[in-house]
Amino acid sequence: MIPSSLLETREFDAANYIETLADVAAYLKLAVVEEKGPEELTSTLGVILRSKGGPRLSLAAFVGLLHEVGLEMRVSPV
Repeated sequence: MIPSSLLETREFDAANYIETLADVAAYLKLAVVEEKGPEELTSTLGVILRSKGGPRLSLAAFVGLLHEVGLEMRVSPV
């Protein structure tokens, strides 16, 4: 058995495990099914962005990713 003083842990980040469009779709579907509200959806989209390269992902690529999993992005005045 390994002594606990030698074990290293790190915080779980779902972005490390989202690799395919199927992963993106499943993660988005889970967020929508749980219906936790806009804050949770925003957080979910942030995780997806981090999994695909973070701020380096262009808006067009992000919108394309949303379309591929059956979503669309709309902009409206606040």
